[in-house]
Amino acid sequence: MGFEFKQAGKYYQCRQHDSLVVCPDRKGFVWNSRNISGGDCIDFLVKVEGKSFFEAIEAIIGENASVTYKPAPDYKSEKSQLELPEPTTDKYSRVFAYLSQTRGISASVISDFIKSKQIYQDTRGNCVFVGRDENGVERFGCIRGTLTEKKYRGDCKNSDKRYAFRQIGEDTTRIYIFEAPIDLLSHCTMTDNVFGTGAYKKQTRITLGGTSDVALDAFLERHKEVRVLNFRLDNDEAGISAVKKYKEKYLALGYKVNAVFSRNKDVNEDLIKKENRNLYASGNNQTRKFKR
Repeated sequence: MGFEFKQAGKYYQCRQHDSLVVCPDRKGFVWNSRNISGGDCIDFLVKVEGKSFFEAIEAIIGENASVTYKPAPDYKSEKSQLELPEPTTDKYSRVFAYLSQTRGISASVISDFIKSKQIYQDTRGNCVFVGRDENGVERFGCIRGTLTEKKYRGDCKNSDKRYAFRQIGEDTTRIYIFEAPIDLLSHCTMTDNVFGTGAYKKQTRITLGGTSDVALDAFLERHKEVRVLNFRLDNDEAGISAVKKYKEKYLALGYKVNAVFSRNKDVNEDLIKKENRNLYASGNNQTRKFKR
């Protein structure tokens, strides 16, 4: 997956994601920020990449698992019901203040996503982002703390990354792809800033919940009309490495692939610093050196 590790005491810590730790005594891994842990590489691919048992085996051995193994249950179909935190009965004042004042997202965009119940405030004052399937059933949830002095983020228990947070617009033949909901909302705001309130609704945007393309593959499977992929992943080692890999993969599948990186670390930082010039640049499918 392109991750690198450094020794940290008795453990090994991922350089790209410092909350991901691997235990050298073969007891497995822990990804603290996502509340994920497991005992082996199959567990890792199932829980982090969202693969089924079969898909994990195939990724490891490099061949069709059905030839070597007897049928096994598909973890995706057996997932327990998504556990979302309880919403507050008060106004969503902390979420609104965090998204608008701290993150620079426009009030109209925030209101739209709250009205569609894709964003809400839980009883602890956290911001919860929700993803649904085609039938409107809640399938994915992630939490972002609203206190700037005490940062918290993580996925809700039994989240299905195939249905990660997204925004379906009028045009679904081309999509914009981000790592996190904050960046998606930032791009919506930047679009409205340039073209007028509500302009963002013309485009379609999805998040990956990281750099895995599980959500993208699932979306493309459900939307055969998609022709253009516009990657807007983070301008860091993990994001650049992922785009390089996905560019090759999806070009080979017949898609047109564009990749534009932020001038800063991510789209939200560009929004805060009012650097909108890369908003609709098509890109030349090349990455540039990231800012440390």
